[in-house]
Amino acid sequence: MDRRQFVTSSLGVGVLALITGRASAGGHETKPTIALIGATARSGSEIIRQGLEQGYKIKGLARTPSKLGVEHENLTLFKGDVRDQASLEAMLDGSEVVVCMVGRGTPSDPMAEIGEVDLYTVMGQNLIAAMKAKGNQRLIMASSTGVEHRVNIDGEKPPAGDMSQMWRWNARYLYNDMYEMEKMISESGLEHILLRPGFMVEEPGRGDMLINTTGDTPGARVITYADFATFVLDHLTGDEYLNMAVGMYSETIMNPQAEVEKFLAKQKAKQAQ
Repeated sequence: MDRRQFVTSSLGVGVLALITGRASAGGHETKPTIALIGATARSGSEIIRQGLEQGYKIKGLARTPSKLGVEHENLTLFKGDVRDQASLEAMLDGSEVVVCMVGRGTPSDPMAEIGEVDLYTVMGQNLIAAMKAKGNQRLIMASSTGVEHRVNIDGEKPPAGDMSQMWRWNARYLYNDMYEMEKMISESGLEHILLRPGFMVEEPGRGDMLINTTGDTPGARVITYADFATFVLDHLTGDEYLNMAVGMYSETIMNPQAEVEKFLAKQKAKQAQ
């Protein structure tokens, strides 16, 4: 199994710039503009935070941009929706690296069955069409390790007790739609990196993220949004994972019951406000 420790290295960034021919004559890296779809998603907002700190220019698209609550001279926000191809084209000029962090929101009951889903295939179709119309070449797309552990849509419901198996069955339509989206992108002819993170938590970066490219990423593992965002920014250029699906995990095993309890506690706190 190809599992490599994720390591951030300033030297690696400089070498990467030289290898890809994206360094200027003065030896400074030329940073690409980021077109971030899903700017208000938790992963999107972390990419914006780190990206602005590193000097990137970012175009962010969301259905309600004001929810981000960030203003910066290098940040331009657009109102749009992945179900509306025209709004995607309106934010692109063809030069950006497109990064998509859009995902289906968590249901109020995290153990409830999720019905039929078409968000990912519709999003994939519109993104591919918009990028080709404007001339953009590279797409970094958020997916999930759930794609690798998906179950048959018509499969038998598992017995109660194993929350991980139950979640996969409850989310079977979601992960199958996500899988179909991945196929569309893989066959699109665009440069792409498909990101398959495990369960993500809002904690400081730990630098413990591991990478798997063989399609058998361990399930129910925990990574941080911070480490995930760092990986995205480190691979806007270069070809290390080009046209690959990248499983992202750690040795920290998720406790499903504890995470459900934390989620429900947050929901209760919001309702009390």
